[in-house]
Amino acid sequence: MPRSNVARRYAQGIFQLAEAEGDLDGWRRELTQLDALLQDDVLRAAFANPAVTTPRRMELAQRLAPELRPETQNLLRLLIEHRRTSEMPAIRREFERMADEAAGIVNVALSTAVELDDSERQRYERALADRLGKKVRMEYRHDPELVAGATVQIGDRLIDGSVRTQLDRLRQRLTG
Repeated sequence: MPRSNVARRYAQGIFQLAEAEGDLDGWRRELTQLDALLQDDVLRAAFANPAVTTPRRMELAQRLAPELRPETQNLLRLLIEHRRTSEMPAIRREFERMADEAAGIVNVALSTAVELDDSERQRYERALADRLGKKVRMEYRHDPELVAGATVQIGDRLIDGSVRTQLDRLRQRLTG
């Protein structure tokens, strides 16, 4: 999923604040809560309505989540004023990526043609952690269209060891 420059800038600011406060986990919770709030159907409809003023939008949001800390309320105000509330999921994802990176955690998506049992999942996780020299947070996907083999997505890098890709390359060489 491409990363938005807007989301990256907001996330970087939040990350710097969270690091200075020493509260990355607290900010993770706050951003998750704010993201969930901004997915509320009533709030989304109000934000999409041009007749609803910015102060009224802020009032609606604060009524639905009065427990947000003042800094998060300020972030919400900025997002509302600049009509960037739709960027919140990307902001949260980018913040989490930065926090994971700071903690030495790498997110890995492993897609396989067959379902993996727990022992196979643990073996892949250990092998990737050893290879990368970092903790890994695994996401497992089952994709029968791979035919056999697997793909590994580590950040922006894709390692494709699937039979489907090998067959596609062979087809291209034979026809082209």
